[in-house]
This record gives sequence, C-alpha cells and structure tokens, in this order.
Amino acid sequence: MKIGDLLLDDITPGPRPAEAPAPAVEGTVVDAILRRAAAHPDRMAVQDEEGAVSYAGLVADARAIAGVIAAAGLHDEARVGVMTGRSRQYIAAVLGVMMARAAFVPLDPAMPLPRRQMIARAAGLAMIIADRDRMGDARRLAWSCPDIAHLVCPDLDDVDSPTEAHGARMNAELWDHLAGSAADDVAAAGWRSPFTGQPIAETVMADFGRAAAEKLSGLVTPASRVLEIGCASGFTLRALAPLAGPYLATDISRRAVERAGGVARRLGLDRVDLKPMAAHDLDLLAGREFDLIVLNSVIESFPGFGYLADVLTRAAGLLAPGGTIFLGNIRDPDRRDAFLDDLAGFARSHAGDAQIGTRLDAADDLFVPRRFFEDWAARHGGFRVTASALEVPGFDLAPYVYDLVLTRDEAAPAAPPRHSHHGRAALAEAASGPLPAAPTPDMLAYVVFTSGTTGTPKGAMIEHGSLANLAMAAAQVFYAPLQPSDTRPLDLCCIAPFAFDASIIQTLPVLAQGHRLHLPDDDTRRDPALLDAFLRARNIAMIDLTPSQFTLLLDHWKTSGTHAPVLQVVLGGEPVTTALVERIFADRAHAGLRLINAYGPTECCVGAAAHAMTAHGWREILPPPIGRPFPGVVIEIRDAAGRPVPPGVAGEIVIGGRGVGRGYLGAAGAAADRFETDAAGRRWYRTGDKGRSLAGGAIAFIGREDGQVKIRGNRIELGEVESALLAHPFIRAAVATLAEGALLAHIVPRPGFDEARCRADLEARLPAVMIPSRIVSIAEIPLTVNGKVDTARLPRPAPAGTDRPSTASPLRPLADETERRVARIMGEVLEVAVDDAAADFFRLGGHSVLAVQLVDRLRRDFGVKLPLSDLFAHATVEGLARRLARRARARPDRLVVVNAAGHLPPIVCFHPVGGNVLCYQALAAGLGPDQPVAMVEAAGLEADDTPEPSVEDMVAATLNDITRFAAGRPLHLAGWSFGGLLATEAARRLDQAGSPTGRVLLFDAVASPDPIRDMLAKDDADYLATLFAGMGIADAATFRALDPEARLDLLIDRGKTALGLPDGVDRDAMRRLLAVFQNNAVAAIRYRVPRLDRLSALLVRPRTPSAQAPGLPGDPWNGWRDRFGAGVTLAWMDGDHASMMMPPHVEVLAGLVRGYLEGGATGDRGATGHG
Repeated sequence: MKIGDLLLDDITPGPRPAEAPAPAVEGTVVDAILRRAAAHPDRMAVQDEEGAVSYAGLVADARAIAGVIAAAGLHDEARVGVMTGRSRQYIAAVLGVMMARAAFVPLDPAMPLPRRQMIARAAGLAMIIADRDRMGDARRLAWSCPDIAHLVCPDLDDVDSPTEAHGARMNAELWDHLAGSAADDVAAAGWRSPFTGQPIAETVMADFGRAAAEKLSGLVTPASRVLEIGCASGFTLRALAPLAGPYLATDISRRAVERAGGVARRLGLDRVDLKPMAAHDLDLLAGREFDLIVLNSVIESFPGFGYLADVLTRAAGLLAPGGTIFLGNIRDPDRRDAFLDDLAGFARSHAGDAQIGTRLDAADDLFVPRRFFEDWAARHGGFRVTASALEVPGFDLAPYVYDLVLTRDEAAPAAPPRHSHHGRAALAEAASGPLPAAPTPDMLAYVVFTSGTTGTPKGAMIEHGSLANLAMAAAQVFYAPLQPSDTRPLDLCCIAPFAFDASIIQTLPVLAQGHRLHLPDDDTRRDPALLDAFLRARNIAMIDLTPSQFTLLLDHWKTSGTHAPVLQVVLGGEPVTTALVERIFADRAHAGLRLINAYGPTECCVGAAAHAMTAHGWREILPPPIGRPFPGVVIEIRDAAGRPVPPGVAGEIVIGGRGVGRGYLGAAGAAADRFETDAAGRRWYRTGDKGRSLAGGAIAFIGREDGQVKIRGNRIELGEVESALLAHPFIRAAVATLAEGALLAHIVPRPGFDEARCRADLEARLPAVMIPSRIVSIAEIPLTVNGKVDTARLPRPAPAGTDRPSTASPLRPLADETERRVARIMGEVLEVAVDDAAADFFRLGGHSVLAVQLVDRLRRDFGVKLPLSDLFAHATVEGLARRLARRARARPDRLVVVNAAGHLPPIVCFHPVGGNVLCYQALAAGLGPDQPVAMVEAAGLEADDTPEPSVEDMVAATLNDITRFAAGRPLHLAGWSFGGLLATEAARRLDQAGSPTGRVLLFDAVASPDPIRDMLAKDDADYLATLFAGMGIADAATFRALDPEARLDLLIDRGKTALGLPDGVDRDAMRRLLAVFQNNAVAAIRYRVPRLDRLSALLVRPRTPSAQAPGLPGDPWNGWRDRFGAGVTLAWMDGDHASMMMPPHVEVLAGLVRGYLEGGATGDRGATGHG
C-alpha cells in the first residue's frame, strides 16, 4: 500500500469541474441530416471515387435501407453489420440503420474473416448490409452466426447470384501444374495429410474412392448416367464407373482430365467420357440428363456459399426424375475448432521433427454446415437431404467431415429460407413503405469493437445523444473557425477506415452540419502522393488523421517541394510530439495553418478534448496537451481511490458528460471495470490514461496505466496479441511490448518454430495492425522477484535483417527498383519483412495458394503474367525480378498492325474463337494499300499468358491500344465469328466514350449464344470434330477411339496447315489453344449483345452452311437485326464459314467491305441478296 492510498483527510482539490459550456442538443444526428436535406436537397452530400449523391438522394437511399429493416421486423436497437467498400453506399447504410431505430456495427472487409465472425457473434447481428464485392463474406458470416437472418445488397438485383472471386483454389493453372508435374495420381490431385504434410497413401485414396462407390451402389445401375464434377486424378471414377452406364467426368484442369482419361483407358472403362470444364459452367450441358451427379472432395475448394448454391442449382437442372446428387468429404464447421486444436496438438507433440509439416490453419477451405444444404433443398423444394459420416481408415480428415446425399423427391415441400435476401427491388419497394418513429437520444446508435485483453474484441456502445453532442462539438471546435458563414458548406473528407472509430467523427458530424463529405479510396488514403492530389482536387479544407500518417504527408511535401493544401489539420490516435509540431510550423508556407491535437476514446464517442495551435502560439504549452474538454464533456483527473487530485498532480483521466457511452455489449464485467455511475446518475468512464490538469484548464497526457498501446491510431491490448501468440503450437511462452512505435513479440519457441508459419497463423487471427513487426526468440521470459514479466530485461531486437538463422546465406541487398518492388509484394503476401534479394518465397512460408496470390499481385503491379512454373523454378526475389524483366521484354503485342499506311479510316479486326489473327491476313491484303488494318490477338496463346474470362474483359484489355492506333480517326471494327461479338462490344464502349466510331463489320457472326452452347454441350470427341469441321483433321469416331493425349497428337499432326501451327508445337501449346477455344466459347455464351441503334453494321454470310457456324434457323440476320435495327445491312457470298476468309472467296469479302464503307451497294460485288 502506498501512502496516497490511505483515506486521510482530503486535500481540497477545488470545485469539481463542470461540463464545458455547450448549447442544448436537440434530437439526433438523424434529425439534423434530415433537416439539412430539407433545406438543401440538391447540395452534394457525399462524393466517392465513382460518383456523388445529393442530400436528397442520400436520404432517399437511407430511407430505402430503413424501410427494409422495418419490413424485416427488427426490434429497436437491433444490431446491423455494415460491410462495404469506401463508398457513399456505406454512408447511406449507416444512416438508414439509425433511421430504423437499429444500431450499426462497422465490419472491416480487410479484417481476417475469423475475427469478423467473432465480432458478428459478439454483436448478435440480426442483419448484414454489404455491397456486391463483399456479399461472399456476408454469406460466410451468415452461415457461421446463428442470429443473422437478413442479408441486404443495395447494388445487386439478384442477391442469390454468386459474387465471390474464384480465388487460388479455383485456378486451373495451379491444378494443371500439379497434374502435369506429379509422379503419381495422389500428388497430381494435391492429396496430403494436414497433420504430417506428407502424401496420403495411394491405398487409402483407393479406399476413399471405394467408400463413395459403396454408399452409392444402391443408387447406381449399369444404365445409370453419371456426371462427376471435379474428377481430379480419378480415384472416385475408377471405383464408381464400373457400376454405372455413361459416365461424364469433368475437371477445371485439362491435365487432370487427361490423367483421368488415361486411368479409364487402362481399366477398360470405355463408357467414360471426359471434359475440361469448371463447375460454374454446368449450364453448358443443358439438354443432357443424369441420374447421379457426384462432387467428391470438391466443394472445399469453392470460393463461397453463393458459388456453391449456384453450382447445386445448375446441377439440379441436369438431374433426371428420382436422381441423386452426392457430395463427399464436406468440411464440417461444427468440427472446425476440434480440427484446428488437433492440428495444433499434433504439431506440438512432433515439434522438431523435420519430416512433419503440419498445416496450422484451414482458412482456404470452405466449411459448410448441414443446415446450408437443408436450406437449399427447402428453398428449391423436391429434395430430401441425408448426411452420413465418412469412414475411411487412415484418412486423416475423416473425423472432421461428412458426406451428404440430395435425392430428388417431388413430394418434398418447399420452405422459407433461413436467410432473407434483399436486393435492389426490395429496396425500391421499401423506399415508400412505413417507417417507425425517429430514434430518441437515449437509444443505441452504433457499436464499435476494439481490442480486448482476453483475446476477444469489446463492443463499445454509443447512444444517439452522445453522437448528437459530438456533431455539435465538432461544429464549434473544428468547423466554425474555417467557415466564414453558415451558408457556405465546407469540403471535408474521411481518411480513417470505416471500422475505425475515427471514421465516426469524420463522417456523420460533417453531414449533420450540412457540409460536403469526400471519400478517398483505400489506395488514395494510404499513399501520400495520391492523398495530396486528392486534397487539392477536391479543395479539402480540413484533414483528420494520425501523427504517423501526417508525417508521411510531410515527407511527401518536402520531397515534392509543396506544402499542406488544407486550412486545418486534426491529429489524434497517437501522442503529438513537440518535434512534429516544430517541423510543421518550421515551413513558412504553414503560417496560416491551424493544428489541433484531439483526444477521445472509443467509449466516449471518439471526441472528448482538443488543443488548437498556430504558427504564432504553438510554443505556449509543450509538449502539446490534449487540451480542454469538448462542449458537453467534463474531464477529471483522479487518484487510485477515485478522488479528484489538485492541478499539476498526475492521475487517471476520467471522462463524464454527454459523450460517455453505455458500456460494452454483452460484457458487463469489462464494463464494470471502466464505467461507473455517480449518485446523480451521471456516467463516467475511466480511460486508463494518465494525465494532469494544467494552469488554465488544459489537460496534459502522460501515458497508460496498463497494457494498452496505440499503433497508427489503433488501440491494441497487448494481452490479446499475447493470447494469439500462445495459440500457435510452436510457442511455449510469449510477451508483447511496444518499442519505438512498433509492436514487438518476445517468444520462447518450441523445436520446429518457423516465423513465416507463425505469421501466417497470426494473420488468420488478428488484424494486420496487431501482428508484431518483430518476433524475437529467447530462452526464457525474464521475471521480477514478484513473478511478473521484467520488460526491462527483455533483449533488444537486432536491426532488421541481421537476426537471421546461422544456416542462412549472407544478406544480399536489393539491387534495384524491380527487386525492391518484388520484395515489397512478396513481403505483403507472406506478411513478413523481405529485405534480401536471395529470400526464397517457399522457404519464407509460401505455399501453392499463396503462390497464386503472389503471381496475381506481380501481374497487377508489373503488368506481366508469370506462369506458376516460373515461380516454382525461380522463387527468390532476385530470380523473380529477372523473370519479370525477361518476360516484359519478350511480351508480344496483342495489337498487330499489318498496314499503318493509307488515308482511309482504319479497320481493327478482332480474333475469332481460336484467338489467332492469321485468318485476317488475306483480307488485309485484299483491302489494298490505302486501308490501314490492325488485328487484336487473344490472350492465353503464350505460355506466360492467361485468357480474359469475358468479352467485356477482352475488349477492355486492348481498348487503349486500339484508341492510340485510331489517333482520333473514325474507327471501323470487324470480327469473324466470335470476333463479331468483340467488335460489337468495342463499338459500344467507344460510342459511349464519345470516340469517333465508324461501322461494325460482322463476318458470319451470330448475336445469339445458342449455336456455341449446342457445340459445347457435345462430348469431347464430337466437340473437337465440330470445332475443326471442314479442316480435314478427323471425325468424331476417330477422336473417340483415342485417349486425350493421343487426340492432342492427332491435332498437332494434322492441324499444322489448317490451324496455322508453328513448327515445334507441342502438347502444351495445343492445350493452350484448346483452352483459348473453350474460354472464348464460354465468354460468348455469357455475353449479352447490347442494342446499338445509333451505329451501322454490315453482316456478311456465306451461302454454304457448316457445322462450325450453323447460324440461327429461320433468321438470315443471325439475330443482328434485333441489335442494330434498321442499321444493319446483310450481304451473301459464296463459300462456307472457313473458306470465306481464304482465297478465292476472301477477295469477294474484301470487295463487299470496300463497297459498304464507300457507301455503295454490295449487290454488284458478288452478293446475291442484302437487306
């Protein structure tokens, strides 16, 4: 006990401080924004990077959200999660939630999903509002949090449609690499034990396939038609196909299909057909019917629940009456925690064993509860659901998974879904529906979650009255000094992440006071140069950010020779140092700048005190204090017994007044430690911050009393970081500290500890800001004589890059900008500092899924697509930098200019379905030297390239090159077959952009997907025969007699002339060509041709029909009359689909084109009819 703890006579500290003078606050922020909208309906309210909305528009959008909440019957103060990008949608959503008397809970999309699940459960969310790009995560949250009953997506018409990005596990290149390089079928499909990291025994995998066949044996007859989705290397196929009739096996990987085809041929399974096809393309089989559809150990690789539901629905559409869908090896979320605990336990018990590579997380696997399938079946009706255990001795996953059968049963009734989905239509309908009464000041407005000492985030509850007081205080303290009159609004911005409490003061008070709110995107708010440009372009008057962020802006202004373009800077979230203030005002250009040091904990509605500084008076109080209380707020400095202390005496900062929140949601114990109510019924919050009051009433901040720290403005409990460290199986003891502004971890490792794997584990548990910058291994944690951690004796970490293992090679500095960029990207993907050119991606903890992410990041940053094989062969920073440079030099130009001369408006020809543009060479010659011609080749034909998945993406990828080639001249756009769709989409985009657009030239193109859909629905032999019909390669019977690799050899041997194949072409090149064919064909089916009434087109068709291009029966216009209206001209010529592009017929085609572009008739140039 200290002398000060004895309850002696009090030293009279003077009168208890009163609340800072403040005008009465009427109503809520919702009321204030509605008043602003009524007064200035057309004033811009919010502008993001995509557009803007007026106050009237914002209120209308918010009212639609509120209407949906009201119609859903949510009770007062129900919690609603909001998870969007940095857009005006977010602002409308939070305003709508409050209008409906509910409370919003920000969910950060960048936060690890398990942490968002923790927050969603703790908050008891009843609804999630998410934009299109976050709906996949919203579905995952809904299926892991039982209270969530509603999903709202303001920018989707069909909320059930899949929106998830396909991700690394759906990457055909990854599976092609595994299937093509593996020595056996187990490795080819990536089968490894999650416990040992070693390949699963082939006998166990054979039993795995037999287990599925045995479960299905009563449902399969020799006449049963079977579709297997995701056949991989064929373990299910070899057990099930002998029991069945016609058996179609598909896989996303062509190499996997070839391997499975070899298995079928060796076993004499002559009724097996194989087709490379992704699960989401099942509708290509429309018209076929199956008695059994099998997905065995497939859906764990699916990207989300929306995708899974879509695949199930497509599969159900192919199912015969009484048919069955079998889903095997489904990851069970009810066993997920046990799975992870068992993995950790196994890793601990085998620590130090170099042969063991235990998987420590399951972040890449989709865990699906049984109730999801029950819900899907109930929504669709006509299905019975039966689940069963997977029993395969030696199969390590068996205790954590289950199998499931969906049986077609027309008697099974439909039922309401577990989750109600609300899209655009629901919002439009609800916009005019009834709303509840406006929220009152004592109601809950929002809940923001902060770091918790126990490892669980705490939800701080803030009421409408506190929020309204914040808006009033912000007007007085921040806005009034900048605003010469009440009639002219300020341009203000929100830099903080929406899930960070600072975003509250940077958004809602702005709108409550009628100002204009600007939202920079994530790239802009993080990049000083982009942020500076944003501030200048938007004429921003004030910024609010952390000292760390502002220091980066100061650095940028110094190097660029510029200065702050704003009138006022508010700094908060971290201590403001004397050195920082001195640096700011040392620049004479900042003589008129107003600087504010702001203070306020999350629990007290963000803002509690502020201290303003100018170039003339900043030295008056140093170091800068946190200042005086906000209007409506009172601050006391108290001792350990809760007694106010005299001025100048240090104590705990305790906050009272209108800003104090209600406590922590569902955490009464934690709230009791911090919140108290005095005899007068007033709330007080014990901050845990140490401070003292200064002469004149300002408050000086001294530090913390506990293990809470601030990093880049984020409040972090060191205990939560330590809990996450101790959950890692290779850490025996851990302590987290703050050193020089960075988070530091000292650990006592177990044998086998690997820092990269530890960081990956932490990344799955914690937000990025809570992951230690450095992890230092020590023999033991030093303790004081009282048994507490002696932080003074913790060893200081060695400088970055020097604490390398003794077996590691010497550090090789990064040599140039390319290596530095590669190192930065590799470090971001791995969540580890990379400063060594010899650093190896896989030795640092990279694996196949992260490899896909790294390749994608490198592609986006460098504009060069590295094949995965390059990464596996050149995994160091230095090696990757060399490969990027080499491939950048060798990258082919997809816009091939064959004639740049000539005075006529140029023609751009788009590739047909095969991707090659050699087909246009003869046409270009026939058009003559005065006609400039360029051709657009497809991506994906080269080994280091990947085709774009859609018509829109293909055109977007080359539109800039096309525009540069046009050089302001009107541009004619041409396409043979599939190329006609690309030409049409390019014409639409150029026309919308106001670029000079000439005519569209369509050579035997079809505006309907039906002919291509029919071709893709054929079996592989028929498909190949149809694809290459008229080229003299082979008929379907010939292809059907060959295994997949022999079919490739036949195409190479007989297709050199017909397909224009170069010398030395191999199977891989032919696989790429076939992949481009299929990719483009699927893109054609997915594309919806727009109406182009403002443009004109020429459609040229050959008289002789062909299997390749049968056209639309009964429609000579092939659907184009419906797209161009009277603007399309039809001309006929001799030849068929293939020969029309070759001599002698191509000369006629060239004449038709010339005549049409010159404005003359086409009938005198070989056409027998035109429209």
